Amino acid sequence: MESIYIALREDQSFHTIIIKKEIADYTYLVAIGYAGGGVYEEFYAKLMYDEEGNISGKFSRAIGSGEWETILTKLKFNKDDEWFDAETEDLYELMEREEDETQYKLINELRKYIYLGYDEETDLEYEHPEAKSIDTSIFKEFENNPGEFYNNEWDDDWLHITNSNIWGLSTRFPHVIDYYL
Repeated sequence: MESIYIALREDQSFHTIIIKKEIADYTYLVAIGYAGGGVYEEFYAKLMYDEEGNISGKFSRAIGSGEWETILTKLKFNKDDEWFDAETEDLYELMEREEDETQYKLINELRKYIYLGYDEETDLEYEHPEAKSIDTSIFKEFENNPGEFYNNEWDDDWLHITNSNIWGLSTRFPHVIDYYL
């Protein structure tokens, strides 16, 4: 089952959605969200913990491309600036079939909650993602963050990347830093 996080603005318009899914030793993460300045960013990653306990994997800053742009060799906490330093290398490698299939399954899950690009149901092209009518009663709302919802499977795993330079979305989970201080 996927873990889901959705953030809506006060007017119930779309802000961010993040979906995580564990498959074997990997966690796949797909996200679309506001990045600031009227811009929305995308993120798709296949992550794992390496033998030293650091996060590593592959990611792309676009969903649906079928290509990994970057390899994340290490994501390690920097106590001096209280941020996660990412060591990366350009990759530009086509995804394997199962990686691409997982991506499309997660994109289809996103489409349950947002309109994105061309939508067959409405026969409309959406320039920016828009929230569908969401039954928020199926989610829990963060206690001190109205408009931010999560399902029962949601946890803090893999949220470290939201506090690093590889994450382009404005939504961050700064409390995960507390585990390292």
